[in-house]
Amino acid sequence: MRITRLKVEGLRCLAGTDFQPNQGLNVFVGPNGAGKTSVLEAAYALGSGKSFRFGGADALIERSRAALQVYAEVEIAGRSERLGFERSRQGWRAQRAGERVAELAELATLVPMVCFSPESHELIAGGSEVRRRFYDWIVFHVEPGFVEAHRRYGRTLRQRNALLKRSPSKAELDVWTTDLAHSGEALAALRERSFGAFSTGMTELLLQLLSELGTAQITHKRGWREGMSLHERLCMLEAREREVGYTLAGPHRADWSVSFAERSIREHGSRGQQKLVAMATVLIAAGMYRQARKEAPLVGLDDLASELDLEHQRRAVLACAALGAQTWVTGTYASPALDAWNGDVGQFHVEHGQVFAAVG
Repeated sequence: MRITRLKVEGLRCLAGTDFQPNQGLNVFVGPNGAGKTSVLEAAYALGSGKSFRFGGADALIERSRAALQVYAEVEIAGRSERLGFERSRQGWRAQRAGERVAELAELATLVPMVCFSPESHELIAGGSEVRRRFYDWIVFHVEPGFVEAHRRYGRTLRQRNALLKRSPSKAELDVWTTDLAHSGEALAALRERSFGAFSTGMTELLLQLLSELGTAQITHKRGWREGMSLHERLCMLEAREREVGYTLAGPHRADWSVSFAERSIREHGSRGQQKLVAMATVLIAAGMYRQARKEAPLVGLDDLASELDLEHQRRAVLACAALGAQTWVTGTYASPALDAWNGDVGQFHVEHGQVFAAVG
């Protein structure tokens, strides 16, 4: 997947930005606050409706404007597409070849993008929701039934939680418990089916990136106690759930973790080690997408030189090149590690919310 043209208006400091990325490596250089990260956010928003940074979707909109607009021309699976996306503080709307897009899931299949950024540290150090959401990006792209399974579970969970707040009869709650257990088991099975490839890929890559720590152990918690069905666990927790007013077990509480010698990298790793694990996670996600779809997603490496040392920057660049991914890198300068890229390179200067193709 490649973006061949990107036009942005009203996204943070970007105003009237219109440029044509290179099909290979794209390097965006400029001073702090110039809008480099916002260029990556614009591309990411096309496939997700939000930023890879924290702060909510509304934070993307420039304060003096009512909405932001992103227009793109993309190539995916050998065909060209024209996409338009607008987000206001009331919601979003999008078009594909002039036709209304009803769901963000459709955009996500057209503009798949993974990003490594200063915020990626939270993928390891943050809460389970961040890891769960990232892993679900992988499952969404490699398991065709994931979207419907996720929606069904989400709907049933909301309805059961609402019911728990109203002191329902046992018979009434039992109906929703059974439905939630069925949908939860189905969702967990889809996640589990992809976890073997995820775990193997992470173990192999981390042996290269963090060899001094030994072999990594990648574990997955499905969201309820091992050795029993979700229905059995929900029945055990029913009394407590009636007290607190919400569901205490299920795929919405799933998580995954990385350990070395049985020591969690989240609790015992240095910030630098956690960044390398986050980088590995992003690269494995891109690789699993490529394996399933036979082409690479777009990869963003935000402020790469300040996040990783020179050698690990070089390894990240080589990994993206091996994937055949259109790669966008930002920084206050062009790192020497980028010389490892053997292919087309587009260089851009970003200043005052504008993107200019570098001359010479």
